[in-house]
Amino acid sequence: MLVISILLSIFFFFQPQKMTQKRFDDVPLLHIKDFTMYELDPAGVKTLMLGSEAFRYNDRYTVDNIDHTDKSKKHISNLRADFGVYKDNKLDLDGNVTLVRDDGLSYKTQEAFYYKDKALFVTDTDYVLSQGKNTLHGTYLDHNNLTGKIHSKNINATYHIKEAK
Repeated sequence: MLVISILLSIFFFFQPQKMTQKRFDDVPLLHIKDFTMYELDPAGVKTLMLGSEAFRYNDRYTVDNIDHTDKSKKHISNLRADFGVYKDNKLDLDGNVTLVRDDGLSYKTQEAFYYKDKALFVTDTDYVLSQGKNTLHGTYLDHNNLTGKIHSKNINATYHIKEAK
């Protein structure tokens, strides 16, 4: 009886664990470090993207220290951020986001979206827009680089105007 009791306790304490299989649907297909990616068209370089580390998934790229230059629209725009997700011609940027255009217009914020096809820069967090000595602070920004239209909320602007002689 003692032997049976010991055998049963061994069976219950050392019972094989049930194994479950996990399915990994969202696995990176590619991992690259310190890279430069060029998007070309017949006129030359259309887009340039640099980063310190990136993962390519089925539907997106995730990029650390993203530096994205878009030369496909009226103005050349350079976007930088600590982290970015590139999916369906949309950049989702997070952390120390800056946009600088070739005409001197620049934005600084912490989170933003850039819709590449529409050349639309959107942030719903505090931002600073500057061009030369002029600055604008706000809490929401929607800027279309094609039309030049800007929508903003809660703005505080400082403009330097030259007096006419």
